[in-house]
Amino acid sequence: MQHTARPARIAADDLRVVLDHWQNMRDLIDTATPRTGAEYLRALDSHDAAEVALDRTRPAEREHLVLAEQPAPLRLHVVDACRAVEAALCSLADEIAAEVQRSPIAPPRRAIAGDETALSLELLATRDAADRRRWRYNLSEQRTAPRAAEWLLARLHDEAGPFLPLDEAQRSRIGRVAREAARRIERTVGIEQRRAYPMDDRPCPWCGAALTMHRGGSEADTVTCANGYDCGAPVPVVEGRRTWAAPHELVGLEKALGEAERRRRRREAKRAERARARAAA
Repeated sequence: MQHTARPARIAADDLRVVLDHWQNMRDLIDTATPRTGAEYLRALDSHDAAEVALDRTRPAEREHLVLAEQPAPLRLHVVDACRAVEAALCSLADEIAAEVQRSPIAPPRRAIAGDETALSLELLATRDAADRRRWRYNLSEQRTAPRAAEWLLARLHDEAGPFLPLDEAQRSRIGRVAREAARRIERTVGIEQRRAYPMDDRPCPWCGAALTMHRGGSEADTVTCANGYDCGAPVPVVEGRRTWAAPHELVGLEKALGEAERRRRRREAKRAERARARAAA
């Protein structure tokens, strides 16, 4: 099996896939026929009405009207993909905003005539609340996949605004959701490419070398180990790398990774216990 391993993309690249191809997704919802969704439903209603009328005039010996094959105006798998991507990105933006977005400046409780400081604070509060850089939880027209992708991209780039910087856990969370959103869009519009994702936090259980997940394109997901023949994993070497490709191989790898993680946690617990014992001595 051959792999076309491309450099790993970062979260910003995946968010740009959303921005670059969202309109393509929307365009795919309508079929190539000029019939709109409303027209399609009207055609079905007209057919049903004609069937009922015919039943009344010739109830015993009528031939059913044949509804010419009408291509449904919506490609439901595209609708599902749009909804899933939009829901995931807006939900993620909600979560991240709740953690990093500063609350709007509170205006003065009472306006005092001639109080320039209070007037300035009120103006500042009004501008701060209307800041277009803010993520809006309840403004439906702004809760779109492109808007969420733009907002998350700005946070990844640490753009100025009423926000705290992202921490590594937040960046990682954005990366995971953005990756799946990009893959869903690429599959739907037919531009999915095979990509390599380093499994940085999960080294090979057999040799400790770096593992890489290869996903996308026309091939099934695979995982490779950088050590190749120097790795003792019970899977074939393909193009110089140990490669998990068959379903049972991937299941075995996941089991081995889980066991390795448990061993690591036990080692850390023992080290912490020894450190506490030394501190108490």
